[in-house]
Amino acid sequence: MRRRAAIMLVALLGAVLSGCGGQEPDAQDGKQLTLAAPRDLVAGPEDPYYTHQTLRVWEPLVTVDDRLWPVPALAVSWAATDGGRRWTFTLRDGVRFSDGTPLTAESVVANIKRFLRIAPRQSAFFSLDAGMEVAYGKLGDVRAENGKVAFVLNEPVADLPSRLAGFYSMVQSPKAFASSGDFAGKPVGTGPYTLVDWTKGQQAVLAANPHYYGAAPVYKKIVVRVIPDANARVAALRAGEVDGLIDKGALLPGQVAAVAGDSGFRVVRSPSVLTHYLTFNASRAPFSDARLRQAADLAIDRQAIAGRLLAGTAKAGAGFLSPVFGDLADPGITAGHDPGKARELIAAAGPPAKPVNILISSAETGQFPYADIAEVLRAAFEQAGLPAKVTVAEATKSVMEAGDYDIFLSAYSVPNGDADYLFRRFLRSDASWNVDRKLGYRNTEFDKLVDHAAAQTNPAIRRDLYHRIQRLLATDRPMIPLAYQDNPIVTTGKVNGVTQNAAYVVDLGKLVPLK
Repeated sequence: MRRRAAIMLVALLGAVLSGCGGQEPDAQDGKQLTLAAPRDLVAGPEDPYYTHQTLRVWEPLVTVDDRLWPVPALAVSWAATDGGRRWTFTLRDGVRFSDGTPLTAESVVANIKRFLRIAPRQSAFFSLDAGMEVAYGKLGDVRAENGKVAFVLNEPVADLPSRLAGFYSMVQSPKAFASSGDFAGKPVGTGPYTLVDWTKGQQAVLAANPHYYGAAPVYKKIVVRVIPDANARVAALRAGEVDGLIDKGALLPGQVAAVAGDSGFRVVRSPSVLTHYLTFNASRAPFSDARLRQAADLAIDRQAIAGRLLAGTAKAGAGFLSPVFGDLADPGITAGHDPGKARELIAAAGPPAKPVNILISSAETGQFPYADIAEVLRAAFEQAGLPAKVTVAEATKSVMEAGDYDIFLSAYSVPNGDADYLFRRFLRSDASWNVDRKLGYRNTEFDKLVDHAAAQTNPAIRRDLYHRIQRLLATDRPMIPLAYQDNPIVTTGKVNGVTQNAAYVVDLGKLVPLK
């Protein structure tokens, strides 16, 4: 009896010790990597994509580089004919899905047609809008032709590869989809990893794809934990529970210097397309009055927010497009800080009868110091004569659709490499975001400029059109850029090969142990 009790005690102690700190045995021999992200990078079978691109379970036709330029992924080349009305994509040879079936032009076409069929549909990542014009323009047909994929458009699209780069050209095996458009089971992509297990809101487990056409990933298993709290993420990193932090907002700006100063960690910080915007509810008073939108704009000290609250990880915003968009961003636009002028405008328009409501998302407070920024905004507005309050909500979508806000602070990016997405999806007069979330922005000149720029194949003319669009937005102020955000991520010193593109996608397949 005593012998049996002793054996049970030893077994129990072994189980407890194996679960305390550290990682699984596979992690110790270099086969497993454990990472953490602020949000769940798996959305499940009802999501259009199932997983975020970062997990490298699926691949698109085209992706973007660190300058937001379109570069080959499953398509190795592309060509436009008929003045941008026809685009043909040549596929990579020898590619198989994770179930062993070959990638074909027909399977790519099936994916595009699925998007068109199920849109509009919400996504945890990038939603599909009705008609998918943001992604494909006015698409007449998409078809397989001699092993290639041809997009036939009713009107020219100057930059279809940029529009397709990323989420909107995701390719998975058609067998992965049910007739409803949902996933029938787990995702079946062509990336270096497969999704083998997922616990919603807790973690995703990835395994190396044995059918991957490229170099086999060194880490045979990757666990990506979900840790929404920023301090808890860094604590897990310091305790050795995770090997790195990835995705947008992986490190709060105020954490970057301390983590980077520790020789045991490697911080990778690169410009990203992420921009912090203030969105006005101009469908009602007080911000239906352009003078009060201008006053709010002038009351803000962007340099202080970027330098102190965002701890130098961001640059003060001015033009609507981030500098990551290259020459499409207008460098001539400035954003002044003039509290005196703000007070004059508020006095002339008359202050609102009740405080303006600054809305922030509780989820984003774990990625960026939005509670602090919102408080600074509130104080700046009140000093200018505009009383304000801050509301933190979990379901900001429903709050906005109910019109129960005045200003919304959030970070936006693009699912591809195309600036048209921001203009067309958020601000065009018929855009679902504009209409459903009560922005109240209606400008026929803006709509015409956006459509003209989308069809313009001359790069110089297109650039000038985008500059005109941004100058118009700088005057109308339906949304104003607060700051252009870099995206710092971190790994322990034992992990090498860390890169991320301008869309803050980390290539997990290139991660290797430091030798």
